[in-house]
Amino acid sequence: MSGTSSPHSGLSRRSFLKASGAAAGALGLAAAAGMTTTDGWLSPAEAHAEAEERVAHLCHQFHCLTGCNLKCTIRDDRVAMVEPSDLVDEHHRTICLRGISEVQHIYAQDRIQTPLRRVGERGEGKFEQISWEEAIKTIADAIKEAQKKYGEESVFVRKSTEAGIDFDFFGALIKADSGGEWGLDRGQPNGTACAFGPFSYCPNRSIWEFTDASTIIELGHNPLESGIVWSRALMDAKEAGVHIVTVDPRFTGTASKSDEWLPVRPGTDAALIQGMIRVILDEGWYDEEFIKENTSLVHLVDRAAGKTYRSAEAMCPNPAVVSLEEVGAPHVWDEAAGEPRLYSESGVQPALEGTWVIDGKEYSTEFTLMKEWLADYSLEWAAETCGISQKTIAALADRYANNGPAIIDFGLGGPDKYTNADVLGHSTSILVAITGNYGKPGAGFGFYHGGLGADDPAATLNAWALPEEYAYTTCGISMYDMPYKENPIRVALTFGDAFTLQAAAANDTLAWVKSLDFFAIVDIYHSSAVDYADIVLPACSKFECEENVKALRASYGHVMLANGMVQPLFESKSDLQIERLLAAEWGLEHLLPETYEELARFMLDGVEELDPNMKGITYEKLLESGGCLPVAGAGPDYRPDGGVDEIPTPSGKIECYFEYLSDFGHQFPVYEDANEAYEANPLKEQYPLYFMQGKTRYRIHAYYTSNQWFQENFGPYVNISPEDAEARGLSTGDKVRVFNSRGEFKCGVHVNPSLQPGVLFMAETTYTRYYDEGFLQNVTNSARIERAYSLYFGPQIPYNDTLVQIEKA
Repeated sequence: MSGTSSPHSGLSRRSFLKASGAAAGALGLAAAAGMTTTDGWLSPAEAHAEAEERVAHLCHQFHCLTGCNLKCTIRDDRVAMVEPSDLVDEHHRTICLRGISEVQHIYAQDRIQTPLRRVGERGEGKFEQISWEEAIKTIADAIKEAQKKYGEESVFVRKSTEAGIDFDFFGALIKADSGGEWGLDRGQPNGTACAFGPFSYCPNRSIWEFTDASTIIELGHNPLESGIVWSRALMDAKEAGVHIVTVDPRFTGTASKSDEWLPVRPGTDAALIQGMIRVILDEGWYDEEFIKENTSLVHLVDRAAGKTYRSAEAMCPNPAVVSLEEVGAPHVWDEAAGEPRLYSESGVQPALEGTWVIDGKEYSTEFTLMKEWLADYSLEWAAETCGISQKTIAALADRYANNGPAIIDFGLGGPDKYTNADVLGHSTSILVAITGNYGKPGAGFGFYHGGLGADDPAATLNAWALPEEYAYTTCGISMYDMPYKENPIRVALTFGDAFTLQAAAANDTLAWVKSLDFFAIVDIYHSSAVDYADIVLPACSKFECEENVKALRASYGHVMLANGMVQPLFESKSDLQIERLLAAEWGLEHLLPETYEELARFMLDGVEELDPNMKGITYEKLLESGGCLPVAGAGPDYRPDGGVDEIPTPSGKIECYFEYLSDFGHQFPVYEDANEAYEANPLKEQYPLYFMQGKTRYRIHAYYTSNQWFQENFGPYVNISPEDAEARGLSTGDKVRVFNSRGEFKCGVHVNPSLQPGVLFMAETTYTRYYDEGFLQNVTNSARIERAYSLYFGPQIPYNDTLVQIEKA
């Protein structure tokens, strides 16, 4: 760096911290952040005539399920600029506001700088600085004491994603409780899992096939804001003349680019779908050949018992239900033979409709029972319930069933966040099944995006595994139920803010956290749960590492090795090194990779021989290429081979009849109102407004909250319709109080004409410290539906199933 003036020339991380360490003592995180100066670590990179400059690449972001390859300009060992990578073809050259703004995010004032120990009450946010050695030992001692006194299940370890998801080993090493199901973004998937398989919400077709469709229905999905990099495929489809329909209570960015916007009432999307099914059956627009060949609707069901007529010999476990119940092969009525036969027998000709007496019992086809179920749901009822006219519902049904291939692209975080979300998923599965819009170009359903599913050829990578004796345990209660049900958890360690990101009714969750014997958190920023921790460990961001390389990932048909890392800021450490320090307290660090390089080399070892698509992808080649190489076959012309013959259900067919829910009367998706957010709820007299939250272009859940640009322009505020604002004397910029019986919060308000009267909207949670008081999860709903405990993903947390009142603060 000869002739170069660095903004922190002559000041190393260690010397800086040694000099500032004298400030140790009782101090809050705001004071800890204040140790920096304008010419220190958080100052902008300066331009110099002879700057030391280089380029780094990494895969970004780990949580939004995309994996954009980013090119980072590193100046004087600081990230100075972030751009889309030039290592991938234009088709895969993606970036959004979150990636562009990472410079502000990395050097945010909210960075946790050193290990901290609580000195005040939980929730006060008062800490003192301590060493890494003391912090690690304190955590290990607390865990060991709890497990010795109460058993292995008394310790809870959870990894969220802002701090990184390179791997998750430490909890397994100490056999901690994993916290069970997440309850986040799983409502619709719960309703599709029994029909199409557990992970059917990840489509078996590519997002780039949008241009092959005739119609695309965005069902509560807003990719132009929540997943900006996915919007390219949608806009390509628009330019190709595909008819786009957005179903959403809000006039979103995606709705503004659509041919139709259907403003359903919150939580009533299933009524719209069931209205479409009714029209299709009444008009005979269903695909009989597809139904007979690819669905369970021809299977016979005992009308009295509600159970499928199966062979005595078990076929296989059902992977989509918690019990993994083994089931026998189903029977159909063979029209040629005039008798029941196994569905898979050669030459069988299944009847679509009918009722027969077999061995003294009355059996009907699922299709017959489906029509009987649907008799209760008229088109008039659907229109009245969801707020969309009968004419519009019928026209959409006609377009979907009769106008070429169609795609339903549903979002995670809109209609997914109601207690009746599984009814929506189940109804959508039936709609897809009866029309045959599945398993062919331009036809399909699910959460279309660029990271999972069939968007590009998958890479083959080795997975680092622990010896089989090391594994997470479970106390049988998921994290979201721990504040309400008796459980053995006494100590918790979270990587990231799980406690406020993955739970509603935050006052209940935080009261439970306060009751724990010990709680430690590993995080990059001062997130909402930090103030409740006994020990806080500073993690580094995705751009920082003790090594030149970091995570190896496969995404978008590419293998990406993060390289050219900057050194961890302050006293922060990477996830790998933090896990190794913790594992060393049990003498188990030898079971983990020593370095990210070792891990990456292991993941690539021998994969060329296993998968021809991986030919030429080695660690050395990745470094030579800048860290990114395409899997063979990747690109804009890629189309998956997957079809309807690959459905992971016991029968290998689309299973429309959920006999596993017969005890709850939900073999077919019986419509029900949401738990709280519905028109006829008497509670609306006191709390008349629907309160919705959703994803935004500025954040993923709370991630990116610490970005200063976003806080200046998109801090916490609630959106209200002009009619509701006028009725309450509110104007944009006013401070308001939003409240119900569960709690309250105070923030700014924006009058927003994109909202229907009676609906409030707020971007998903941000850190509590940015609110005037409280935060949005204080008011949200934590209700559970009993039947969901029998489903694959467990109960959905119904964040949007919420009623509130609002007034000027």
